[in-house]
Amino acid sequence: MSGLGERRPVNADYAVSLLEQLKFFYEQKLLTDVVLLVDDSEFPCHKMVLAACSSYFRAMFMGGLSESKQTHVHLRNVDATTLQIIITYAYTGHLAISDSTVEPLYETACFLQVEDALLQCRDYLVKKINPENCVRMLSIGDLFSCSELKQSAKRMVEHKFPTVYRQDAFLQLSHELLVDVLSSDNLNVEKEETVREAAMLWLEYNMEARSQHLSSVLSQIRIDALSEVTQRAWFQGLPPNDKSVVVQGLYKSMPKFFKPRLGMTKEEMLIFMEALSETTGLSVMMSMTPGAMVCYSPQAEKVYKLCNPPQNLRKMGTLVTPDNDLFIAGGEIVLENAVGRGGGPQVLVDSVDSFFWLDAQQNSWVAKTPMLCARRKPSLVYCDGFIYAVGGDRVGGELDRRTVERYDRAKDEWTMVSPLPAAWFWSTCVAAHGCIYLLTHDLTYCYLPRADAWAEMATRKISRCYASAAAFGDFIFYLGGADMRDGGGARLPLPGPADVSSLVVEIYDVHKNEWRRAADVPTKRYSDPCVRAVVLLDGLCVFMRETPMHDRPKYSIYQYDVELDSWFLMQPVSERVLWELGNAFHCAVGKLYPSCLEESPWKPPAYLFSPDDAEEFEVDGELVSFPLA
Repeated sequence: MSGLGERRPVNADYAVSLLEQLKFFYEQKLLTDVVLLVDDSEFPCHKMVLAACSSYFRAMFMGGLSESKQTHVHLRNVDATTLQIIITYAYTGHLAISDSTVEPLYETACFLQVEDALLQCRDYLVKKINPENCVRMLSIGDLFSCSELKQSAKRMVEHKFPTVYRQDAFLQLSHELLVDVLSSDNLNVEKEETVREAAMLWLEYNMEARSQHLSSVLSQIRIDALSEVTQRAWFQGLPPNDKSVVVQGLYKSMPKFFKPRLGMTKEEMLIFMEALSETTGLSVMMSMTPGAMVCYSPQAEKVYKLCNPPQNLRKMGTLVTPDNDLFIAGGEIVLENAVGRGGGPQVLVDSVDSFFWLDAQQNSWVAKTPMLCARRKPSLVYCDGFIYAVGGDRVGGELDRRTVERYDRAKDEWTMVSPLPAAWFWSTCVAAHGCIYLLTHDLTYCYLPRADAWAEMATRKISRCYASAAAFGDFIFYLGGADMRDGGGARLPLPGPADVSSLVVEIYDVHKNEWRRAADVPTKRYSDPCVRAVVLLDGLCVFMRETPMHDRPKYSIYQYDVELDSWFLMQPVSERVLWELGNAFHCAVGKLYPSCLEESPWKPPAYLFSPDDAEEFEVDGELVSFPLA
């Protein structure tokens, strides 16, 4: 016989039934023993239910207060509509949170001390933080002493500082919050003049009331980081008033050194998604273990580790927006403990609809609202202020694979738009001049956001897939790929897995709606499809592996000269810097902070270790010592 003190699991069915009965009693006003009064609205309730979910009501009804004996309780500073949502939650466990209700809900839940509702509102607000509302979220987090919301909002303010400091919400920040922001080392500014302008705009917004804060605000400006031109213009020839006295005094007292803001340290990097791990590439791919995510800085010639995708994602879409935000979407996950027909282990995968944004300061992924469809390898494109997820492989029929959806960052929501004209087994997309261009085989389609329609454009002369595409200026570049025709007619030379001397390039003129051949990329050898077109350091470039996959990898970056219609070697990448990336990696370009990343030291590959335990090995004709463990 079980002991009396033994704890048994809760009967879920009974718990649900009890809630349903309580909700029925509330709706029918049965056995109610208190009426909450808000303005002209009355809410008959049960004290026990209110006390169970709210510390405020628990103290009121059980603490000997006068309200504990009253049948009617007046609540002030509470909105009737919001209170109804809280009461519904008390009787059902369901909290109806939306963009329009979350802020008053948070305030009411804080006042009534409904802890679980507070946590749900906090998580909702944190997830909804974006460049348009981050300053307001910072003030809300500070007002209600919510450290998680405040810190998350502050990081977004720091990240988007060059745009948010002009918002009305920023100009209305409290003095304490303003100083906290301006003093931050993590501001994403390339010049200190941006911080100076933000400080002056805040002061001038209400100079009469804020003149008392002149010294504390201006002292956050790292004066020695300003250009000499700005310093001369600011500190010389000022009229004799209190403002000039403060500024001149600050200038004389400031030390002649400064710590650079985080934005002053960022470097443009190649970001490699689904690169092979530092172990053996083949075994990683066969076991479906996710690969590493690494970044390569061409300026510093260094490799850094980026936070790996959540949920061990593979085959996701990748995007860096024009304002330097990194997103990943969709992909697949490995199902654990999968068993095959014979009872042995089997690798099974499942498509997902997940969507994540990279918090570059924390080097961590932040979950956003999932897509409407699960997709493998979708094309992610930024166009006209929205993010589009186009096509991709997924479980379902042809109509499913044709779907296209659009993400509104301000609302953190996805909506369906006009589907693709057809479902192809492979396609890629780029954005140019406010439109989205889809490329596959020899076909080109253009999506017009304002008309929500696809239009067929000029046909390419070469039918090929698995090529890499990038938009630069008025042109779309289409490089590499495999010839998909099955014979008949003359073919232009295309690269294959064997040794080749050039890489085929086609260019699409957006204004003329014309395709033409461009100069081939000169290369000794390369292994298709390891060719990635990118816009790097203000130029159209191609990152490529110039050796077969199972040989010692050598990578190169070529840049295109538009005027000369020619390619030149911008930078060879030593195998001592960047090792095996595999052949399934995605490549994007973004500006990241080296100080927020872990530098990845080079490690010699296994085949370089000699059987006689030698302490040196040969690379490019040089003897190199093994690094210390």
